[in-house]
Amino acid sequence: MNRPPDSPASSSSGSPSPTAWAGLAIFVLCLHLFGLGNHGLLEPDEGRYANMASEWTEFGEHNWAEPVLSDVGHFDKPPLIYWVTGTSFLAFDRSEFTARLPSFLGGMLALAGIGLLAWRLYGSRAAWWSILVAATSFQFWALTHLLSPDMLMCGFATLGAALALRAEKGRPRAWAWWLAGALCWTLAWWTKATAALVPLGALTLALLLTGRRDLLASLRPVRLLLFVLLLGSPWYIAMMMKHRELFDFFFHRELAGRLTGHEDGRHGFPGYHLVVALAFWLPWWPVLLLPARDHWQRWRRLSWSEKCRALPWEFVAALGVIAIFSFVSSKLVTYILPGLPYLAVLVGAEIARRQPVFSLQRWPAKVAATGAALLVATALVVPIIETSLGRNSSVRHAVRKAQEGGATRIIFDEFWPGAEFYFGEFVWFVDVKNPLQVDKLSGQALAKHFLSKTEIVPLVESSRESVWLVQYEGHYRNPQKWTRHLLGARPDPENDPIRVGDFYLWRIR
Repeated sequence: MNRPPDSPASSSSGSPSPTAWAGLAIFVLCLHLFGLGNHGLLEPDEGRYANMASEWTEFGEHNWAEPVLSDVGHFDKPPLIYWVTGTSFLAFDRSEFTARLPSFLGGMLALAGIGLLAWRLYGSRAAWWSILVAATSFQFWALTHLLSPDMLMCGFATLGAALALRAEKGRPRAWAWWLAGALCWTLAWWTKATAALVPLGALTLALLLTGRRDLLASLRPVRLLLFVLLLGSPWYIAMMMKHRELFDFFFHRELAGRLTGHEDGRHGFPGYHLVVALAFWLPWWPVLLLPARDHWQRWRRLSWSEKCRALPWEFVAALGVIAIFSFVSSKLVTYILPGLPYLAVLVGAEIARRQPVFSLQRWPAKVAATGAALLVATALVVPIIETSLGRNSSVRHAVRKAQEGGATRIIFDEFWPGAEFYFGEFVWFVDVKNPLQVDKLSGQALAKHFLSKTEIVPLVESSRESVWLVQYEGHYRNPQKWTRHLLGARPDPENDPIRVGDFYLWRIR
């Protein structure tokens, strides 16, 4: 595979008109806003982040700098995603739509970085197509529609890379471009900590292997790393000074644990992330197969160093993200997202090279239209199946059905973080793993939501409230002893439960 043309002038003919740019902006906004709030929060991630953002808005009960999940301290991630989501709730009220606005924002930041990077290297046509490629890629669209730190982190890291790479020597205000990029990358760290360093490492390695010393000099990766660590560490230091037990938590569970085997599972086979990329980076990566085939014979005859320099650095950077996360034991579908923007730039440049005149009448526009149609169809289907997705199901409809039955208290036999988002504080989770991470925390109240199986029965028997039990399908088929006791004493023992997707609802008081 050869490099796309590296001069903006080479792509200047047939540039997109202002109307084409306006049309692209409208298309992207409509595509990524459509369906943003039309389905319930998926578990556990969306429910957890929405729960913690809601807790952050309770300023009188909790310290704003200490993340809280169901009134218990939760330090798995830096606090920026909770602050941004909570601010969205305060500004626009609380809903699924506002909960996902931070991910939408991250997507727009990433597209801005993709466009800026492609324009700087390959011209306006490549920038236009690169933005369209990313916006209609399956994983990119999916993660603008999912509340998680991944899309926001990707947005900051991508924009940070684009800004820093504009800081070439001799350019006016080069220091300002680099500083803006470094600040963006620092915000990426505040969103997902060490995961933000993976795209930086992959980008640095790609520029070294492909001989792009000019871009490497602009990036200044060592200086950038030190800058990010300097501005990204204060929260961690403050938390460890205040809660000594977090030292072991941060370095053992969160850092070493994700390398050697995360306690929450998240396992996968060695090629897991490559398979994910092949599936979720559709429909665009096959565009690169044709130039790869055309140049394969010439490329294979080169020496090792010449082979590396002949590769597009964007391809190596995207592959680097996949490779780094493949060596990490903890695996999730979302991890490799920061590699997609580099692939989008490469594909956009290839489309611009093959289309000397900008046109929407040819195959790239048809691919984008097909991809967009599939994404819109997905947005329409998800609300139909949201309660039948196993452990990723939304509890929205189950809670609503209990509310319609007059429930004033709901018991869950598993921890579903989104339950409080829909029902409020009057939720009990029974016999779940102890969620305590620190012992002493302002406003922490373990017993407010988390009860043992020995505590729940007398509480229900003494309650004057209308209490409902929500069971997940697996526990319905194999109920625990405390569950059988409550079901045996319910006021309507002859009635069957109400089924909502993978949930079973019982009125027990």
